[in-house]
Amino acid sequence: MTPPTGSSGSTERRVRLLAALVGIVLAISAGYLGLLQPGGPVRTLSYDLPFIAGHRSGAGADVRIVYIDDLDGRFIDRRSQAKLLDILNRAGVRAAVYDLIFDRPSEDPAVDREFAAAMLRFRGIDEAGEEVAGATRRQVFLACGRNSVSQTGANIEQLVVPTDELLAAADDFGLVALVHDRKFTVRELTAGTRDEPSMTWKAAVALGAPLEEETRLNERWINYAGPPPDPGNPASHPAIPSYNASDLLNGDVPVDLAGKVVVIGAKPGIVGAALGIDLFNTPFHRFDRDRLALTSGVEVQATILSNLKERNWLNRADKAFDDRLVILAGIFAGAGFTRLRPLPGILAGLLGILLLGVLGTVMVHYKEIWFLWSVPAFLQIPVAVVWGGFSHFYVERFFRVKLSEEQRQLREAFAKYVSPQMLDRLTAEGFRMKVGGEKIHGAMMFTDLENFTNMCERVGDPEKIVATLNDYFERTTCHIFDDDGVVIKFIGDAIFAAWGAPLPEPQSALKAARAAWKLGHSAKLVIDGVELQTRIGVHYGEVVAGNIGSVKRVDYTMIGDAVNLASRLESLNKTLGTNTLISEEVRQQIDKEFRTRLVGRLKVKGRKEITVVHELLGPQEGRPEPEWLGIYGKALELLHANDPEQAEELFRCVERAKGAPDGPSAFYLKRLADGDRVTDGVVEMTEK
Repeated sequence: MTPPTGSSGSTERRVRLLAALVGIVLAISAGYLGLLQPGGPVRTLSYDLPFIAGHRSGAGADVRIVYIDDLDGRFIDRRSQAKLLDILNRAGVRAAVYDLIFDRPSEDPAVDREFAAAMLRFRGIDEAGEEVAGATRRQVFLACGRNSVSQTGANIEQLVVPTDELLAAADDFGLVALVHDRKFTVRELTAGTRDEPSMTWKAAVALGAPLEEETRLNERWINYAGPPPDPGNPASHPAIPSYNASDLLNGDVPVDLAGKVVVIGAKPGIVGAALGIDLFNTPFHRFDRDRLALTSGVEVQATILSNLKERNWLNRADKAFDDRLVILAGIFAGAGFTRLRPLPGILAGLLGILLLGVLGTVMVHYKEIWFLWSVPAFLQIPVAVVWGGFSHFYVERFFRVKLSEEQRQLREAFAKYVSPQMLDRLTAEGFRMKVGGEKIHGAMMFTDLENFTNMCERVGDPEKIVATLNDYFERTTCHIFDDDGVVIKFIGDAIFAAWGAPLPEPQSALKAARAAWKLGHSAKLVIDGVELQTRIGVHYGEVVAGNIGSVKRVDYTMIGDAVNLASRLESLNKTLGTNTLISEEVRQQIDKEFRTRLVGRLKVKGRKEITVVHELLGPQEGRPEPEWLGIYGKALELLHANDPEQAEELFRCVERAKGAPDGPSAFYLKRLADGDRVTDGVVEMTEK
């Protein structure tokens, strides 16, 4: 059986490999685009979304906020600061950090003198800087800003510092500038400039935080304690507790202030309600700007101070990690999604995004590290999913059409060799055309037409012979197909058929016997009125079945001693005067359905082992055993017992009882008449 071969499999693999490589390039390119400036909104999702997904409580536990909620013209009312500071002193506040820049003196000098005196009392020192006996040592930090001034064509940064009188009374001052993006979202934790530390850095160091000056300018990110309050939800409250200065001045002083660091600043919106003046967005505002209250600069400074004191700010993975992440994600996503159908690809993509989001959230809240997981999640995976779906659809569609055509060609080719039922099974399980074979157990059948060569010489009309032979093959193959056999090949007027390959068949021997019986009784060739009988040999055994040949042309065939024996059995019909011979291996599997007789124990030329040969006589069908068959069996037993004289007499009785010539009996009679030795019933055959 010679099926067509093709290279569609290797072509498809090359196309899929190319699609995977293109997917990898696209995914990596999308990732690096996300690392560049245009990908900023995607990058910041890696920072923002973990806060939106949830936050860990406890941040800012020892920091409180006091909002100044009175105004005097354009400036915060400074007249009440001395009294407020004395209240905080009596409440046991550990430190007062002003997010207010007192860069101009009050119109009334007495106000600044009293405020400075209150700072000294709060710090527990006198005007000479000496500690006051019995007073608790506390700390006051003031804020300073910075302005850009153009001098001689160059921009110079100038500090906007508190007045000398207030500066002398405080412990120190520091910068309070915040870094924000175009939408006034504050994410970076700034610790000042190269020349001047931030107020929060100085305060944290003074309060005992183990911070090293050489690391001050390192990149840090704010770890927000929680979302801002929701004005529409009375139960919501700020992450860092806050109080109004007016309430404290009116005597409503909470005990919660004892031992805390208080950041003092303007109430949200009192300086201005516009973004960027003293109101900012945080990660929580990313998708909920309208509902949540804006975050004041005071609360951002309090959060930064808490991060520095507790050393729980966020660190970002370095650029080398970003590169590795983008490359690895591009390889896995670009190659992986080209192997998935669109719907599974979408589901796998959503799962990948979810897993990356969970990992990013866990890293922020438990490891205080954030990395650019949103780049592979929202750029690389979607690009890979889209490309994977498109390429898979194109490849599937292209090769489905190509495969359908090849399947059609294969079906047409195999239809000449197998039954329609087996053809459907082969189609469903796939036509495996790989060169090579596998060991199987199956039944083999060889057929041959007696005296076909002599008939061809006598007829002398090739066209007539071919037409008649084609009709004969049409009928014989029908019997083979009816019992799920496979025509391996036509050899002149002979047929090589098999059961058990290319698909397993547990009843291969029985089905081969059925086909052999039908074929031997109905598939006769008649030419010019002369009927030619079909001789058949059937054997069951282990063979190697598969595609034998080169990659350009293969034959599906069987190779092995069992194949050779089946062919020998067919040839023995001529010598033994029989039509259908089977081996002992076949007889053992068909005894319940077919009647057989032992022909003999033959030593076939070219084989060392003794071959036990049986003749297929027909279905059992409940009929009694004919008399002649019993006589033949007794004759064979006498021959096996080395009693040739008695055996010869019974062999002659077989033909009389049968009323017709009997091929095996005639064979043994001729052997005995020629003086051939038949020892223990074993006959040595001299011809193939």
